[in-house]
Amino acid sequence: MLCVLDYGSQYTQLIARRLRGQGFFTEVLPGRLSATEVAQHKPDGIILSGSPRSVGSDQDPDPALLSLGVPVLGLCFGYQFMAQHLGGRVEPSTHREYGSATVNKTLAGKTDPLTARLSMTTPVWMSHGDSVVELPPGADLILQSAGKPAGFALRSRRLWGLQFHPEVYHTPEGKLLLEAFARDICRLTPDWNLRAELSEIKAKLAAQLHGVGEVVCAVSGGVDSTVLAVLLSQVCKVRALFVDHGFLRAYDLLNLKRVFQNFPNISLEVVDAQARFWAALDGISDPEQKRLIIGRLFVKTFADHVGEKHFTHLAQGTIYSDVIESAAAVHGGAAHIKSHHNVGGFPQDARVQLVEPLRPFFKDEVRELGVLLGIDSEILHQHPFPGPGLAIRCVGELRRDRVDILRRADAIFYEELVRRDMYLRTWQAFVALLPVRTVGVMGDQRSYEHALAIRAVSSVDAMTADVTEFSLAELLPIAARLINEVRGINRVVYDLTTKPPGTIEWE
Repeated sequence: MLCVLDYGSQYTQLIARRLRGQGFFTEVLPGRLSATEVAQHKPDGIILSGSPRSVGSDQDPDPALLSLGVPVLGLCFGYQFMAQHLGGRVEPSTHREYGSATVNKTLAGKTDPLTARLSMTTPVWMSHGDSVVELPPGADLILQSAGKPAGFALRSRRLWGLQFHPEVYHTPEGKLLLEAFARDICRLTPDWNLRAELSEIKAKLAAQLHGVGEVVCAVSGGVDSTVLAVLLSQVCKVRALFVDHGFLRAYDLLNLKRVFQNFPNISLEVVDAQARFWAALDGISDPEQKRLIIGRLFVKTFADHVGEKHFTHLAQGTIYSDVIESAAAVHGGAAHIKSHHNVGGFPQDARVQLVEPLRPFFKDEVRELGVLLGIDSEILHQHPFPGPGLAIRCVGELRRDRVDILRRADAIFYEELVRRDMYLRTWQAFVALLPVRTVGVMGDQRSYEHALAIRAVSSVDAMTADVTEFSLAELLPIAARLINEVRGINRVVYDLTTKPPGTIEWE
């Protein structure tokens, strides 16, 4: 078993995801644990994650971790910590190295078990403000980037370090590095699989829900909550509540009804709460307020609808990318990116027990679980849709007229993506209404209307994302239709931002 120690990197759980995907059982542990506490888990290897902090803070790993006698791989912050603790030197960079870079394999790297199978030159993803400028005594330089160290090995002590992030999608050969560490250095055999994990999840749910006649499940029509409801229905009766908060797309409810008709243990109820949500959200501009208000109102609406004395368990489709971006303190102190309505919005004093069996999984794993559960693949491959819905795609002030404009634009955009066979060529695509009016000419007259942004990205796990390269020939007729048919829009722009530095959603 491998242990990943979490020091607050946005990518920590992604390390475990990559290794699990290759069949190696991996557990994420808090970075604050001592070497003695980590040793109790009997790891075959240890990975030290990245961190938003610099080496020398009070959050440094326990140095004794490097003397447990098992292989250790330090990534980014973990690499810098190892280098400095072992006698090397780390200094702040004159400029932060962030984004794509190229590493070159050295002579020592050709034979090192970590890098032997790596190409001589390969692209990687960097994200750091400090750099190792001098290796520890006795360490071999195995990788370098722009003349600076990017990886070292102390094979006599079974210690390795990499400056970059092999776990992210933007490091194409990162899989080879993680596999080499697990298989060739830690001598592990790949024997973990999602089917076995599904059986374990069901057993844990059966124990958690023993004696519970029915579980209330929040469903939105998205992949995560749909898989959650079907998973729960294998264990108990599910009362699936679909709250219409006024920020839904035109087709969300229709798709959900079609899925659930195949699972008789699920009872779908639609709760019309538009008036309640609008009363609290009308005029709100701040995205954090939107998310937190929606989170609180969801729970309140469920409690009022079911009757609080009968409402003991609430199931939510929270997945790990939600948790990381909300960055609760118990998850390693990761930097706060944005609140998720189903993470930060749940009242601390609620008497309801949360059921979140998908919390350790990423989006692609959730889809795989859905396949194992027999859910229609068309539903499983629909684009992610946030719980707050159009409320966070209506950037800036929430007003009914602005949301109505956005809803009409969203329906047309979705229709065009499907009609032009573009929908499945991108991981997520949507339109966002911007809090900007622009001057235009429509019908030989001056117009002063809203700007609309098209966002389309390719991703695997929502932790990193590239811009989907739709052609202008495809985009121009879509933009023309949006402007011609949606009153209130006179300009369409295309978002060219990757994640990071941006997030996928605009709010």
